[in-house]
Amino acid sequence: MEKTDKHTILIVDDNPNNLFSLHELIAENFPVEVIEAASGFEALRIISEHPVDLCLMDVQMPELDGFETAKLVRSRPKTAHIPVIFITAFDPNKNLMEKGLNAGGLDYLTKPIDDVQIVHTLNMYLRFLDRERNINSELEEKVQLRTAEFQNINRKLKLEIEERRRTEIALQESENNLKEANAAKDKFFSIIAHDLRNPFNAVIGFSNLLRENISEFNLDEISEYIGYINDSAINAYTLLGNLLDWARSQTNSIQFNPEDINISDIINSTLVILSGEATKKNITISNSVPAQAVVLADSNMISAVLRNLVSNAIKFTRPGGCISLSSNAGEKFYEFTIEDNGVGIQKKDVEKLFRIDTKVYSKGTADESGTGLGLILCKEFIEKNSGSIRVESEYGKGSRFIFTLPVI
Repeated sequence: MEKTDKHTILIVDDNPNNLFSLHELIAENFPVEVIEAASGFEALRIISEHPVDLCLMDVQMPELDGFETAKLVRSRPKTAHIPVIFITAFDPNKNLMEKGLNAGGLDYLTKPIDDVQIVHTLNMYLRFLDRERNINSELEEKVQLRTAEFQNINRKLKLEIEERRRTEIALQESENNLKEANAAKDKFFSIIAHDLRNPFNAVIGFSNLLRENISEFNLDEISEYIGYINDSAINAYTLLGNLLDWARSQTNSIQFNPEDINISDIINSTLVILSGEATKKNITISNSVPAQAVVLADSNMISAVLRNLVSNAIKFTRPGGCISLSSNAGEKFYEFTIEDNGVGIQKKDVEKLFRIDTKVYSKGTADESGTGLGLILCKEFIEKNSGSIRVESEYGKGSRFIFTLPVI
């Protein structure tokens, strides 16, 4: 792969939350290409295939730790020039720093990552790399000189950072609050990335089984496997759609067009779309929302809310059960209720349903999977439309999801 004009920074860490946080911080502050590696072995493969200008290396990793990985990087002629900065949760005492220098590292950053520290450190190194790019190929023979220069910069940089940190204590408090918010989002996206593997694993597994052994199956068996593949693909598509909508809502890039809408029309369309799921489980759905139920809301958002709530009700209702949709007109708000006689929700889990920093995981009555993302999306959209949403549930007997929307 050809090297671009941008510097390339490789982040190596087995913790996906750390990878995400560092990637976002670097991308926001520097015009560089950022590559991620989840292990030392993956880092070595990337470095052998892709030009890398600077490497941020976690010290503690399974199988191949940061020191061992750095030694291998520095031992190869084609990669020996790459600066390695270690990231450690330990206090970099003399022994640890000596071990890092012996492994080929040039600097240390400590966890939890200090935004000011990482920005200053990378800024100094990237400025140095910019100067290096203007020097001719004779620099290949001056690796030792470059190393000494980096170490001198490092000593000066540490003095500068300590000086600046004494004047930025007030700023740190607000930055810590931002870090907590980002940490919650990091955890959320980590959960989503994990849950996305399940439907894709099913698609890959059953499709490989069919491809390699199709001559051994009869039509009924083939149809059954294709059904599994289709269900898994639909689950993945739904999850990706919800994730995209949620991400767009967080960045305020989703269009919001409130207007007078007849919610009964949206309910009827939703029930048509989900009728196949209900039929598979012999579930009866009744709708008593009047045709004249008109609210002020964004039709696309409310359609997504109804689709998620009804789909969840079907998922957690036993075969032969029933679901009802009803409404109650108030002076300023219309209240809508989606009720099922399914498995219900344990009391300890109810308050966790609409939060991004916690996860309630449970299988549907037909072993359907779920991530809770749909409910988080419902809360975002309902509140965007000046409404509210809550849940009432009795474990083993069913649940009621109730949301409000303003009237005209």
